[in-house]
Amino acid sequence: MLKTRHFIGLLLLFVGFLIKMLFTHLIDYYAFVKGISLLLGIIVRSEEVDKSSFKKDPITYILVSIMQLILVVGITGFAIVLEHFGEGANHQLAKILIQNSHKETIAVVSEERLITEVFNTNGYEDFAIFNYQNNYGTYEEQGKKIDPYFREKLLRKSINYNGRRMIVRLDGLQFKIRYSTRFPSMFIVVK
Repeated sequence: MLKTRHFIGLLLLFVGFLIKMLFTHLIDYYAFVKGISLLLGIIVRSEEVDKSSFKKDPITYILVSIMQLILVVGITGFAIVLEHFGEGANHQLAKILIQNSHKETIAVVSEERLITEVFNTNGYEDFAIFNYQNNYGTYEEQGKKIDPYFREKLLRKSINYNGRRMIVRLDGLQFKIRYSTRFPSMFIVVK
């Protein structure tokens, strides 16, 4: 039988997934959304089992402790997998919205920005910030996460020498993009 706290835990995982799916494309809130979606997944608690004490029954104490540790690691892994599914769902949602109603324009990459994670200041994600005018006449400043495959897909020019390795820089380059007229913050690079 599903207990109330298990239902709340599953509901929090689902809410984390929805937050990631709906808002991960917004560059200003990316780190916050990533942190919240992971945190909501970790909040799910394990079943409270009376471990008794180590002196009374050491085998039961050790087994229950190991099972609870495995459960916490499993739930954390599940939350991370849900986060990746949320990013994929956000991409699919953008494709659907753009397919229904879209406009094309030229966007300029103003900079490459490192977005630090909420709970870990050592980790970061690399984003290219695209500036473009939307159908309302205002300017959007939205980002796309850059991985090596996406960087190479975008271009093979504007190479800067940095130390001993070559780095492809996107700053100042123009790209043809297609964005949703209903939700202009959702776009895809056409070029």
